[in-house]
Amino acid sequence: MPTSDYPQTSDTSLAVATPASSSAFSGRSREEITEEIAATFGFVPPFFEPAESPQVLENLWQQTLSAYVHNPLPALFKEKLSAYLSRFCDVPYCMVCHSCSLRPLGLKARQVLELLDAPPPVETDVEKYLAVLAAQPVPLQPWAEANSALEESLLYCAIFIGIEHAQADFCRQELRRILGAATYQHLVSFIAYTKMCHAWIEAHPEVTYEVDQRALENLGALLKEEPDLEIFFRDYREKVKYENQSRAAQILELAERKRREEALRQQMERERLVAEMAQRIRRSLNLEDILHTAVSEVRQLLQADRVFIYRFEPDWSGVVAVEAVVPGCLSIQSARITESFFMSAAGRELYKQGQIHAVPDTQSANITQCHFDFLTRLQIRANLVVPIVQGEKLWGLLVVNTCFEPREWQPLELTLIKHLATQLAIAIQQSELYQKLQVELEERQRSEEKNRQQAALLDITSDAIFVLNLDSQILFWNKGAATLYGWQADEARTQMIDQLLHPNRPYLKTLATLAEKGSWQGELQHTSKDGRTIVVDSRWTLMQPEGQPHSILVVNTDITQKKKLEQQALHAQRLEILGTLATGIAHDLNNVFTPILGIAQLLQLKLLDADKSTQELLQLQESNVRRGAALVKRVLSFAHKADSKPTVLQVEPLILELVQTARETFPKSIEIQTEIEPYLWPIFADVTELHQVLLNLCVNARDAMPRGTLTIAAENVVIDEADTPNPDAQIGPYVAITVSDTGTGIAPDVLERIFEPFFTTKELDRGTGLGLSTVMGIVKNQGGFIDVHSQVGQGTQFKVYLPMHIERYGL
Repeated sequence: MPTSDYPQTSDTSLAVATPASSSAFSGRSREEITEEIAATFGFVPPFFEPAESPQVLENLWQQTLSAYVHNPLPALFKEKLSAYLSRFCDVPYCMVCHSCSLRPLGLKARQVLELLDAPPPVETDVEKYLAVLAAQPVPLQPWAEANSALEESLLYCAIFIGIEHAQADFCRQELRRILGAATYQHLVSFIAYTKMCHAWIEAHPEVTYEVDQRALENLGALLKEEPDLEIFFRDYREKVKYENQSRAAQILELAERKRREEALRQQMERERLVAEMAQRIRRSLNLEDILHTAVSEVRQLLQADRVFIYRFEPDWSGVVAVEAVVPGCLSIQSARITESFFMSAAGRELYKQGQIHAVPDTQSANITQCHFDFLTRLQIRANLVVPIVQGEKLWGLLVVNTCFEPREWQPLELTLIKHLATQLAIAIQQSELYQKLQVELEERQRSEEKNRQQAALLDITSDAIFVLNLDSQILFWNKGAATLYGWQADEARTQMIDQLLHPNRPYLKTLATLAEKGSWQGELQHTSKDGRTIVVDSRWTLMQPEGQPHSILVVNTDITQKKKLEQQALHAQRLEILGTLATGIAHDLNNVFTPILGIAQLLQLKLLDADKSTQELLQLQESNVRRGAALVKRVLSFAHKADSKPTVLQVEPLILELVQTARETFPKSIEIQTEIEPYLWPIFADVTELHQVLLNLCVNARDAMPRGTLTIAAENVVIDEADTPNPDAQIGPYVAITVSDTGTGIAPDVLERIFEPFFTTKELDRGTGLGLSTVMGIVKNQGGFIDVHSQVGQGTQFKVYLPMHIERYGL
């Protein structure tokens, strides 16, 4: 039977079963079966006439009943599907009869022609129809409305299965899901029955549609309504043949597409394998790990006996850096190999260009005897050599061997191994760059650590150390500098040195000497953050790495206190010299005053009868001599020669007595205040001398202000090592007596000399210059010291520190 128009189905539910193949038989006669057919259809279709035996007729009729008559699919849908699929039958009977059946079901002749003339659906059409079906509730119930888009989608999906398109399997799966198992089974049963009918009628081409009741009642009307139907019925075989040829071309195109897809799949799989292997190889940046992973991966991929990596030396000899080898195959790990081929630039150039050397069998290969002997010694039967190239550099070789059997290297294997060698070259390059970076990083870390250690050493020193660029901008500022000047490193960095430490006084002379000699040393006056003047011993060094000026290193040592001590020492020396001089003068004046005073007293006794004026002159002489003697006594007191009688005393009563006297004798324009701390400690001093000290300070304060405030304060003070206001101060408890005024103040150049003997700013007849020097002498004799603060126009403060009398407290 000619059934070539239908490709064989892969779905067993669509297998074509001819009537003769069935063994089911009810035992009825032919007439009985024919009567049932006539009762069912109203006539006996000529389709059943070729069934000569009752058994064949019964079988044919039972299949018609189950798959066609009793099939619950809508009649219009069944007739459309049957009419369209009958186009592929060599005998027109089924197509014409089922086309005529469509007219009573309401289909117009034009619609019948459009149905029959429609080309078979292609894969993209079916995807569109399946999308329509997928949008419906699942399973699809009830069946689609007649002539709707939903019915059209079902029809063409069924046609797609019926013509056995190459992609019909996917359509079957979707229809089974959308329709549900029962409805889908009815559909495939009907398609199988239709194919069986085509096989039956092609086996009996003598059956003609002209005598079929359906054609007799409807064909004429269809042809009259649509004359083109007659042309279609006449030429449909040619049209189907053309469609089959188109389908053959589609099948060829599909096969080509599958071939391309398979090639693409293989390429993607190859790229996936290479990517996965490359990922495992590049998982580490350690070169040894990379090489070990590479040979293991390649040996496993190609199932080779031995894989090794040969690394070139600068002289183009080389060593086997790493290998993966099966037991029984010779290990050549660490073997040094010299191959004359690589000594030639032409030979190396071939490998630099990426050429692969593949030998399936060394025993049959066209190679020199020398090379054959070399390969045999290494136990190589099949050899594959792939260069590892980094840019234009030939780094080494990736070599794959079989040791016992020949091997035909496949193109896919060669492609894979070449891609893998490229990835390996990248991994090696990354590893080398990483190692180089690690070395540089370690060197940098060592350098930074050295710099940190040096910086730490610079921070340990108490000297102020900083670094300037050639424009005098601060680049580095150590902790010593921060401590000395008050500016922290982040405040000082990037500042100009002359603006920060010495505003408006550029170091032009210093920089000139530095540029000429490379170093400079001297004393400089700087200003701290809080405005203090600091004297430093400064050393400047021009840093010249590689002979080029780069920066300036400055080391400053604070000598402010040292300079003060030097001035105080010079001042003490002057006082000592003046004291010695004063002592000599005092003795000489005593020698002069003693006979004058004695003569004056004797003359007064002898000249009792002298006139009044003579007596007055003698008394004036005695008075002046006594004044001179008192002056000599003050000089001796200044020179530490006068005797004193110290005793334990309280300061508060003495201050109160002095305040009372001052309030009675000082101008009313001067206000006198006291600030005395309760429970003052006792001191050990001469009361007369202490009275002289306080009175002298109060008189000086009075003379410094025509009007203002004089304040006398007293408090207990303990001086420790961290707070010594004066170089003469000793650590311990003191009673501090402060005399302060709001007068004119003392200029700085005068303040340095106020304790010098005979130094005074008063007029000649108002002061001798021994008042403050005597005060200083008395206080020092008592073991104390004086601290003075004064500002011009704001007043002066004298603070006298006298040591506490410790014995009273049993200390």
